[in-house]
Amino acid sequence: MSRKVWYQRVLYIVLVGLVIYTIYAVYSYMDSAIPDRIHMVVNEEGTFEFGLPVEAQLSSLSEEVVFSGESNIPSHEIVLNLSDEFSVFSEKTGTYDLKLKLFGILPFKDIKVNVVEEEQVIPCGFQVGIYLETDGVMVVGTARMADTEGKVVEPAAERIRSGDYITAVDGTVISSKDDLISCVKNCNGDALTLTVKRNGESLEESLYPVEVEDGEYKLGIWVRDDAQGIGTMTYLKADGSFGALGHGVSDVDTGKLLESSGGKLYPAKILSIIKGEAGSPGGLSGIIEYQESHVLGTVETNCEQGIYGTASEELYDLCEDYCCDAYMDIAFKQEVELGAAQVRCEIDGVIRDYQIQITKIDNSPGNVNKGMEIRVVDEVLLQETNGIVQGMSGSPILQNGKLIGAVTHVFVNDSTKGYGIFIENMLEN
Repeated sequence: MSRKVWYQRVLYIVLVGLVIYTIYAVYSYMDSAIPDRIHMVVNEEGTFEFGLPVEAQLSSLSEEVVFSGESNIPSHEIVLNLSDEFSVFSEKTGTYDLKLKLFGILPFKDIKVNVVEEEQVIPCGFQVGIYLETDGVMVVGTARMADTEGKVVEPAAERIRSGDYITAVDGTVISSKDDLISCVKNCNGDALTLTVKRNGESLEESLYPVEVEDGEYKLGIWVRDDAQGIGTMTYLKADGSFGALGHGVSDVDTGKLLESSGGKLYPAKILSIIKGEAGSPGGLSGIIEYQESHVLGTVETNCEQGIYGTASEELYDLCEDYCCDAYMDIAFKQEVELGAAQVRCEIDGVIRDYQIQITKIDNSPGNVNKGMEIRVVDEVLLQETNGIVQGMSGSPILQNGKLIGAVTHVFVNDSTKGYGIFIENMLEN
């Protein structure tokens, strides 16, 4: 093969690769720019603009949904440039499908339209103590030990994994570390059958406990049966439900979302503030009042979008004490704008709204709790915390007099910046 032919083939391969990469990049960009799901209020026009210079056909399979483009003539099918504004309208609540075809020919994606009743919530912003119980006991690691003959063994190695949940021993349901310890203590050296939940599936592992020097039996498994910390209450509903944090509670050792069987909320008091610095996110340090007489609510769900449950009357009373008990309209993601907004939080025992800037909006479904990038510009908050610190997760984000989302993460290398979740994503749970 001549050198010229070889170069031509290499150039051809490179060009083909660039074309494939370009097509993939354009497709990915368009896919992220057009949401998989949109929300709107019944009997109100929802206005959308995807910002893409591409002609497309949008059609609805349901007569309940009509839309209009530049002509403003309602129909069940329109052809529009995706950089133009268009509106969707429905007289009935429900979930409907929209079909999107590029250039009116190529099927691109289906968009779910959730039509809901108008809703108001109380944006809170104060800190609460969170206590969660695991669903069974969570394995955080395995350990080696010396048996009575001095031999070093690790009975659970490669059998039980970090992140597993042990839910039963020999068919007996366990819910705490003490339950597991008791089963092992009374085993008399016999094999124990552990029921383990791993990645949503249930399986059984048979292990022989090891007798150690003090005559006790051990499995060599490190476990945890609860988690606790301080976070921010995002909203309360009139029906008694609440949402907080804007992201799930994860185990500190494994980093995995904690599978919880339930939990409780308690009052929290902030004692000090560790300011955020480059490489260190800072945090709110305080105490949690764990008395049963002070329970603010029960936690029923821990998921990627936050924690959810039922509030007690004390939680509504706390809103009144903080003077943040006024109901507010919510805004869906298509209403969120770049620019000025506010974050509501408690820093010195008082609820205040601090100025921030929304610098980026991301509609892609993969970033559930990173839909907004925000930057703190309020001089008072910057002086107190240097921006966003741990414990502020769940702080309501407000814009144009509506609740639009909640703070979720801080940029580790710049505490003035962080992420927020759209409130519609929190309210889906």
